[in-house]
Amino acid sequence: MPTSRTRRAPLGAPAATIFAPILALLLALASPLAHAQPGDDAAPDTQAPAEVTPETQPEAPPEPQPEAEPAPEPTLFVRQWENLPETLAVLAPYAEHTTELLSIEFSRFGAGIERLSLTDAYESVKREKHVTLQLARVDRANYYKAVPFALERVTINAESVALGNSADTWRQSPDDPGLFEAEILDAEGQTVARITRRFVIEPASYELRIEQKLENLTTEPMAVVWTQTGPVDLPTPKSLYGGDKRRARFGYLLNPEKQGASAQVTADSRLTQRNKIIGKRDKATGRYDIVRTLWPDEWNLNEGYRLVWAAMTDRYFAVVAHPLLDDPENAGTEDKLFREAKTLKRYLLNPESEQSDKDHPPIILLSLTSDERVAPPGGVSDASIGVYAGPLNEPEIAADPLAVSLGIDNIVIYNFGSICAFCTFGWLTHSLLFVLRTLHAITFDWALSIILLVIVVRSILHPITRWSQIRMQRFGVQMQAMGPLQQKLKERYKDDPKKLQQETAKLWREQGISPAGMLGCLPMFLQSPVWIALYATLYFVYDLRHQPAFYGVFQKISGGQWGFLADLASPDQAIPLPSFMHFSFWIWGSVTAINVLPIIMAFVFFAHQKYLTPPTAATLTPEQQQQQKMMKVMMIFMFPLFMYAAPSGLALYFVTNSSIAIVENRWIRAHMKKHDMLDPEKIKAARANKKGGGFLDRLKDVAEAQQAAKDQGKGIIPTRQYKKRK
Repeated sequence: MPTSRTRRAPLGAPAATIFAPILALLLALASPLAHAQPGDDAAPDTQAPAEVTPETQPEAPPEPQPEAEPAPEPTLFVRQWENLPETLAVLAPYAEHTTELLSIEFSRFGAGIERLSLTDAYESVKREKHVTLQLARVDRANYYKAVPFALERVTINAESVALGNSADTWRQSPDDPGLFEAEILDAEGQTVARITRRFVIEPASYELRIEQKLENLTTEPMAVVWTQTGPVDLPTPKSLYGGDKRRARFGYLLNPEKQGASAQVTADSRLTQRNKIIGKRDKATGRYDIVRTLWPDEWNLNEGYRLVWAAMTDRYFAVVAHPLLDDPENAGTEDKLFREAKTLKRYLLNPESEQSDKDHPPIILLSLTSDERVAPPGGVSDASIGVYAGPLNEPEIAADPLAVSLGIDNIVIYNFGSICAFCTFGWLTHSLLFVLRTLHAITFDWALSIILLVIVVRSILHPITRWSQIRMQRFGVQMQAMGPLQQKLKERYKDDPKKLQQETAKLWREQGISPAGMLGCLPMFLQSPVWIALYATLYFVYDLRHQPAFYGVFQKISGGQWGFLADLASPDQAIPLPSFMHFSFWIWGSVTAINVLPIIMAFVFFAHQKYLTPPTAATLTPEQQQQQKMMKVMMIFMFPLFMYAAPSGLALYFVTNSSIAIVENRWIRAHMKKHDMLDPEKIKAARANKKGGGFLDRLKDVAEAQQAAKDQGKGIIPTRQYKKRK
């Protein structure tokens, strides 16, 4: 990668062809993705004219086209500084500023960010490398560069002035490493405007202020439009378990009619995945669109939504661009509008690459264009913005009044999106997280807190589980006892399906069996949102990141050499593999150790299946029995295989849940056996004498009534009347 002194454009475009100069010019006028290389003396490639043959020669000469008007001569230029230092100073915590949580390395292009790192977060429990949230990227040809939070250009009185494609445009202050200066000259070489960019890291905060101002040094007003880059793609996740959770998120105000007097900011719930942001390939060119408008799009235009902030997030971190507020606690709706991002576009580096390309994947860069603002003579145009670059941790974000006022705290969401989005309820995940944090405040260990949380949830759901298990076991016993009678009916009416259906329904009624008995499994499905919410909470919660299990006992006994359960947000890493045995698998990512929790999970699932399956084998056809066996194999082998690279906190949750379920199911079966609840005759008698019931029983009665009405419609006369219970 070239050094910062190398002149390079901020972003990439197609390979050089006959159309490259035209495309470069168009993109230079419209986007930060491509700019002509300074100092490039090579002539563009040209194509030889096609040979003219009788078949290809036109019958008549084409009509002459009017000549295009020449582009107006530029009147504004950028000063190119001389004798600049070879390297740029870094904005990082010093001994007297140990509370600063961000470290910034700068880029000469657009006075942007070369690297933004967190000083208190590391990539692994070994604490060798700090987490890097923003990093300038280059394309596969090492020709174009994507620089986050760079000032690309300003448009002054409708004339565009590029500020991001030369290494000599910006001068860093020798006294303040976060301060940069650029000057705009007129045709006579006189300075007409001075632009400053100042990066300020807030103490003890993940908040960064980018103060940028244009000072009008003329006697005439200037209409100024600012175009700057926003966040670039967050780093590619090392673990692919759960998929790539990089997303684009937006905060907005509703249209004035719906917003009313409220200044509350809404965080979008679309959870737009990275692949959706990139879009689809063009079938003709095989490339992704280099530029797409993300805001406003058709959805928010129709709804009248107004942008407040834009973010790039992943599983644990976020980079949010937002406006600055003078008084966050008393800010109104007009104060919160992100006027520096009137238009928000997505540009793409490596548009020809596959998204699965590990070496040169497509790289997303956001670009913000402001509304027009006037700098009066001798006055300034201010386009300062704020950036939150830190963990998706609610207590951390909620401690900042600015973030709370702008609704950035709502960016934290425990949801996998996709098909699980609609059944993952926010109120439920936050309730579970509250209980988990309360348990941690008592135990001071996250692994024990997870185990206790599962116990608490299963205890709350036990009445439903018990009701469901009893109904399923009873239904299974009844079906098993009725098996021989059903077989006789099949043999007797094998040539008359309609009669077989009527006689089967009659037999069920005579035996006191209702098809609604199969609803015993319904409450189990009603519990699914709870377990999905718990699963999502443990996957996304930042608190578990780099936290050891069981007070770090495995690290203490090994002197820190054994990584088993050293990080509940990563696989358990029980038996490390030598480097030559490391490998990658598409659903696991990089595998560097043998994980034992998924193996334990397989044995626990086997025992769970043994005690959970009701004894209905006698009533199943051979095909159904084969399907049941396949389901067992899938549950016992395929699911643990899928979970092999799962975070150890999630694996611990599954092992604990299934282990408790085994004990619970054994107790329920012992209870039924003790009270002789599985005798078919007693089941029939209890059903006939029953006069009351709870909600689940009433639900079952509704199903029975519907079945009775269905039977009457088929000409089957029910032998009993279904009455509404009082």
